[in-house]
Amino acid sequence: MTIRHVEARTPTDLLKSSATSVWLLLIVATMVSWALGTHHGFVNNDNLASVVILIVAFIKVRLIGLYFMELKDAPIILRALIEAYCVIVCGITVGIYLAG
Repeated sequence: MTIRHVEARTPTDLLKSSATSVWLLLIVATMVSWALGTHHGFVNNDNLASVVILIVAFIKVRLIGLYFMELKDAPIILRALIEAYCVIVCGITVGIYLAG
């Protein structure tokens, strides 16, 4: 049995990491979705607000897959699958919403 040693990281190292940057971006995206969804005056068109919220949600899915599930370093086939999944399912969801 091997034991992996985890390198101690300073708070400065954590602030510089891509995971921290993505986490902050996810927080901002969540606040944008909330603001659009609760009619805070950004968009007067409910259909447009809903479509933007759906697109933001799939961007968040992509970011979580790439950075927190570590798919950005995965083989190209696996990465292509997650990218295609996000684009196709987002397109279908937006299309169904707009058709309904």
